[in-house]
Amino acid sequence: MAVYKDGDKWRVIYRYTNWKGEKKQTQKRGFTTKKEAQAWEREIMLKQ
Repeated sequence: MAVYKDGDKWRVIYRYTNWKGEKKQTQKRGFTTKKEAQAWEREIMLKQ
């Protein structure tokens, strides 16, 4: 659950624990704005 500036783009790293108790991490890069990155992060959090 972190948004980072990656050069001129934004990157989101999202860590969570799945239903088996395993720790997982997913990330997505290439957002042009911080708001876009945060919106994607919120969407992923709602799916979990």
